[in-house]
Amino acid sequence: MKKSKKNLLRKMPKRLVVPTQLIEVALKKKTKAELVQFLVGFAKNHLNVRRSLEDELEIEKPVAFLVHDIESAITMATDFDDGDLNHNFDYDYGSYEAIEKGLKELIKQGQIEEAKRLSLELMSKGSYQVECSDEGMMTENIEACFTPVIAAVKKAGRESAKQWAILMLRADRVGFISERPLKQLQGAN
Repeated sequence: MKKSKKNLLRKMPKRLVVPTQLIEVALKKKTKAELVQFLVGFAKNHLNVRRSLEDELEIEKPVAFLVHDIESAITMATDFDDGDLNHNFDYDYGSYEAIEKGLKELIKQGQIEEAKRLSLELMSKGSYQVECSDEGMMTENIEACFTPVIAAVKKAGRESAKQWAILMLRADRVGFISERPLKQLQGAN
């Protein structure tokens, strides 16, 4: 038994090898086409990888793709287990970040009406999530998503801003999410 341990120790590398080094060696053996195929397949199965690749490659999505991604992110961000009611449950920070980034991109592309519609959806689902949680820790994430939309709506025009603010305040199930800026848009302050 002692002999096999000594043999094993002799066969181990003299310096510590980090697992990513092993991955690097294996990847260097692949062709460019194989690497592209691998990355695309990996991104299909891992949302965070896809988001990272989109950011790194500075991919500009058509509006329809962007809207779909924001709708999916809203669903993922606001999802929670009904068994966790009135608890501090985990929620998907990454999806809230994706919503904020997507809404900013919609505004950049001049799609304010889509950004307003998606914000209403987020207000409805997000405020329900806050209502069902113990401390509503996701409130700041939700408000961060609304900040660029509120600024764009304010810039776009008074009457449209007022109507949207009224709808947003009505959709808020807890009555305090982005309350001050929305009331300012409504003309209450």
